[in-house]
Amino acid sequence: MTAKIISIAQAKGGVGKSTICANLAVTFSQSSKVLMIDCDPPQNSLSAWFAIRVNLYEDTGLHIEQAATSAQLVGLIEKNKEKYDYILIDGAPHVNAVVRTMLLLSNLIIIPLAPSSVEIWSFATFETLIEKAESLNKSLKTKICWNRVRRRVKSSEEVIDSVAKESKLTALKNQLTFRVAYMDSFAEGCSVYEWTDPVASAEIWSLSSAIKRVINKVEPVKLSKSAAVQEFIKKG
Repeated sequence: MTAKIISIAQAKGGVGKSTICANLAVTFSQSSKVLMIDCDPPQNSLSAWFAIRVNLYEDTGLHIEQAATSAQLVGLIEKNKEKYDYILIDGAPHVNAVVRTMLLLSNLIIIPLAPSSVEIWSFATFETLIEKAESLNKSLKTKICWNRVRRRVKSSEEVIDSVAKESKLTALKNQLTFRVAYMDSFAEGCSVYEWTDPVASAEIWSLSSAIKRVINKVEPVKLSKSAAVQEFIKKG
């Protein structure tokens, strides 16, 4: 068993990375062994969520670690990749050496993106970084995950259509809509599965199923020690 490594990454904060990571982890843990790695100090929102969860459940079915440096992240993955089916990594709200390392270690990068002009501005720069990472990590797949989507809002639809036309990256068909259940359940150490919103629960189930299909046949990633890789980690 070699873990499938999934990173949730973006170039800005407040896009729902930790919430998506937590919900996917709970979903995957229903049938698989899951490790989460929180790479977002000092906020460590995922770790805070997990601490609340531990007080709710005798057995959470999940495990969590923290990594503040590239070396720590690499070490945790090497130590645990044969112990788990999935390793989910929650990235920082900006691009740093740890986020660049995530791109080179992952089978799949999920980019949460809300359909707003503000988030599209940061996305353009991040997409350029993804292109560089793909040249160094041949096993890397990248998918946009539309998050906090407001249904039947013309401006949202226009942003989504614009990105589909202009970006080389493709989006998962499974969108997460703007629902308070995501925020409220996360604050209580829960997933939407354990909340009272069946629509949000169905969205996460559908998203997790789509992600499993994307990474079903990916090859394990081995981080190269080449000069090009080291340069990318340092400067992007």
